[in-house]
Amino acid sequence: MLQISILVLFLLSFPFLVMWAEGRFKLIRWLSPIIVCYLVGILLGNIPWLSLNQDVLKYSWTGSVLLAIPLLLFSANLPILIKQVRPALFSYLLGIVSVLACASLAYWIFRDRIIDAHNASGMIVGVYTGGTQNMAAIGTGLGVEKEIFVLLNSADIIFTGIYFFFLLSVAKQVLSKVLPVKKSLINGSDTGKSERNHLESRGNLLQVAIGLVLSLIIVGVAFGSSLLIFKDPEKSLPLVILLITTLGIAASFIRKIRLLPGTFSTANYLLLIFALAMGSMVDVAELLADSSALFWFCGFVFLGSILLHYLLAILFRVDRDILVISSTAAIYGAPFIAPVAQAIGNRNLITIGISLSLIGYAIGNYLGFSLAYLLK
Repeated sequence: MLQISILVLFLLSFPFLVMWAEGRFKLIRWLSPIIVCYLVGILLGNIPWLSLNQDVLKYSWTGSVLLAIPLLLFSANLPILIKQVRPALFSYLLGIVSVLACASLAYWIFRDRIIDAHNASGMIVGVYTGGTQNMAAIGTGLGVEKEIFVLLNSADIIFTGIYFFFLLSVAKQVLSKVLPVKKSLINGSDTGKSERNHLESRGNLLQVAIGLVLSLIIVGVAFGSSLLIFKDPEKSLPLVILLITTLGIAASFIRKIRLLPGTFSTANYLLLIFALAMGSMVDVAELLADSSALFWFCGFVFLGSILLHYLLAILFRVDRDILVISSTAAIYGAPFIAPVAQAIGNRNLITIGISLSLIGYAIGNYLGFSLAYLLK
């Protein structure tokens, strides 16, 4: 019991420490808090003499993702966001088409080498249209074995880490040779600054508690409604995830909920718990021994979708900065927008990148589940 209590305390407190350190240490900001938590989790999970309770880890990463989805969506004013991001939305849609095509092709190539390859395709679509939380939600909903999820996510981190370095370093110079470079399509208005400030707001304890209670209510309603249709909780999980997403979007149309401070930052905190717990479940020896097919599957979809996205952008003469920020929003999500916008010298695109990320959070689950069931 003492070991479980210590593990729960660590899972709850370490993300706070990382969030505090992010504002004080450049290395933490460069790596991103979610990568730091994932790496620390891997380190803990592979200490030979340290035995971590797997049930606590499983419920921690599952529960944190389910609670984070509504909190992420509360801040999304979708009608206005879609109108604001119209120039960048086209580039984002090209990215969606690219990942759907490559994930479908990868299924046919790897289906004899990967168990439940259709589920892997659905998960990979989720992560490259909305982010890791979508991948986790889809994997949970489809009942994917945790080993497959962890191995696929580990391969994803390797590839996305390399691509993130490219975006921060030479992407601007390389893409300038093949894409037009226009003045920013989005001006740095006070409205944009206000939206960023709202998303970055931590909120006070009462506001955070209200957000968490609302999220808990949505999760509870989703579970209760799904059990009316499916008596088996495991079979109801796909419907639960989609209901949580739908109810989160519906709640965002209520102005008081949309403007409730602290919901977005609370969701990011929950995702750090998720990364820490998930990393702790990674068995490095197993990863090195058994992940070759999943590694190449992930690499095929990742590299193929990026190259196809770039080719389509060249064909349709998409602005260079718009391409970079839409690609970042789809693959990484909101926490990575600011450093990439800073690297390409276009901070005015931070708001638009965050807007695309919120849209990705909303549609990623639908796309992932749909592809998985179509390929099955």
